[in-house]
Amino acid sequence: MTKTGNFLFFLSVLIFGFFAHAAPTVQATVDRNEIGLTDTFTVTVSVVSTEDHDIAEPRIPDLDGFDLLNSSQSTAVAQKLVGTPQGMQFQTQRRKEFHYTMGPKRTGQLSVDAFEVVVDGKVHRTKPILVTVSGQGSAGRPQKRPTQPGFDDPFEAMDQADEEIFNQLLRQRQRLLQQQMGQVPDDMNWPSANTGLPEAAFRSLPTNPNEAFFISVEVDKTEVYEGEQVTVNWYIYTRGQMETLDRLKFPSLKGFWKEIIEEVPSIQFTEEVVNGVAWKKALLASHALFPIKPGRAVIDEYKIKSRVRTLAQFGGFYGKPYEYTKSSARVDIKVKPLPTEGRPQDFTGAVGQFEVHSSVENQTAPVNQPVSLKVRFEGAGNAKVIDLPAIAWPTGLEQYDTKSESKFFKNGRSYKEFEVLVIPRQEGDMVIPALSVSMFDPQSGKYYMRTTQPITLKVVNNPNAPVGSSSRLADGKTPTKPAVVENKLPDPVMNWEPSTEASVLYRPWLWAIIYGAMGLGLLVKAQREFGWGRRRRTLKELVHKRYKQVDSALGKNDYRKVGVEMTNIFYLVLGEVAGEGGASQEIERLLGLMPPSLRRDHGDEIAKNFEIFQTMSFAPEEMLGSLKDPSTMKTNVEKAKKVISSVISAVEVK
Repeated sequence: MTKTGNFLFFLSVLIFGFFAHAAPTVQATVDRNEIGLTDTFTVTVSVVSTEDHDIAEPRIPDLDGFDLLNSSQSTAVAQKLVGTPQGMQFQTQRRKEFHYTMGPKRTGQLSVDAFEVVVDGKVHRTKPILVTVSGQGSAGRPQKRPTQPGFDDPFEAMDQADEEIFNQLLRQRQRLLQQQMGQVPDDMNWPSANTGLPEAAFRSLPTNPNEAFFISVEVDKTEVYEGEQVTVNWYIYTRGQMETLDRLKFPSLKGFWKEIIEEVPSIQFTEEVVNGVAWKKALLASHALFPIKPGRAVIDEYKIKSRVRTLAQFGGFYGKPYEYTKSSARVDIKVKPLPTEGRPQDFTGAVGQFEVHSSVENQTAPVNQPVSLKVRFEGAGNAKVIDLPAIAWPTGLEQYDTKSESKFFKNGRSYKEFEVLVIPRQEGDMVIPALSVSMFDPQSGKYYMRTTQPITLKVVNNPNAPVGSSSRLADGKTPTKPAVVENKLPDPVMNWEPSTEASVLYRPWLWAIIYGAMGLGLLVKAQREFGWGRRRRTLKELVHKRYKQVDSALGKNDYRKVGVEMTNIFYLVLGEVAGEGGASQEIERLLGLMPPSLRRDHGDEIAKNFEIFQTMSFAPEEMLGSLKDPSTMKTNVEKAKKVISSVISAVEVK
């Protein structure tokens, strides 16, 4: 019996030693096998081992039937007590996971092919996974991740104990907070973090303390005038540790002019207690919105997908991670039309509380030299929509050029500054008249006017100006024309007599033939250069001709050429719309020169599409990621064609 016991003990030691130093295991799992056509799912490739290994990023297979939407990585380390010949000892187990968020392209039973992972130079292949895609959306819960056969996974073993400890401590802390603060009503709205913004008129807060995370939306006003600012903030609340955070859907905010106050690239959490429950809170985004027409506008949802792991209070162990998809609430905004009673004739749509100032750098200027007049609007509201009013220039002062710049600040204020170049053509004193601008104050519900001060400009003589280029205003007389001195050469002495052979050059009919031939040649060349007599192609025809080159590059999967050609098309269209040259201008300047209605409706989408194709044209290949995938390129090209078509339809005369 003793021999048998010793043999079994020796066998158990051998088995333990084999598993303790077993090769790493690699597998692929999905959070659910049945999804809808509009759903997403996550493939997790995990490498589990007891030692530290050199693990390369998996090679993604051909995703036939799927779109790769996002990817991320996570690493976890845990220890477990195991029996050894030397007694109970801790065994370290490591897990490295690669997460791939995908969306199906079609219905049916689709296969996620095998991933290849190189661990310490050795290739490991996962097994293919079947996913059933139906036509309807699926709300199924993520499935439990299977463990490796023959390998003890401590992450699974500690889940229930960690979860129970966490829940007990949370309930105990909630009871203590309620005893200290009194019973807190469930519908109480706790104040948000101090942002310096007005108190919210609408705020959604988490009500279920068992939620892994929650997307909150705060809106300072739910009833505004057309063009009045609405400030909206999105926050994320969580009780655990967020391993991944995928922004699946940004709010489209149709019906609003949008200005970004803040969009955080990496979230920073702070502590906040809501209804007696401790949460970690972080800002996702803050926008200033300006409704563009009266009626009903909707702030649509902000959609987040996150893998959250609850944290145990003892031992530093992490519980099991789960993936959830959450959306913020939709908020209706009632938009009132601007009153027609008392509306000034020169009102152009400026809504807010603004001040306006005008200035010149130097009130003494030489004649025929440009002078810079600056007109600046600044205040609370969207100054970017303000247009420069018409100016009645005095006689002798010519307007040469106008440019503008604008900016929106995080405190909700903005400015727009116009720089007008004028050229004085006469000496003397000139008065740049006062500018009057009508605006609407949404707080008082009334129109008001702001007026600048007139500016006196003293124009002095310019010694470098050409003679006769200026005149004087002081004496009120017409300047005397300078005397013109004619310099004549003496008449040449003509002693030369033409020969008989050269007399043919003096025949008029010969010169008529020569000049006629030269004129005909010039006409033919001009017709070729300027297209006289031919129908001028429309912008739509020019763009469609360029599209053929884009489609050809798509067929060859030449992503560089696709990026270059689409970038040139954007320059062509924006240059025509703005009345400027194409690629010689910056894209921001061309957008600024577009009509306000087009810029408001399509400006953000144009800038976003242009950036994608500019990146494809010049960025290093390793930075392009999925941008160079044929399906992604085709999708981006179709989106760009759609917005370009909308712009062309708005500007071309049918």
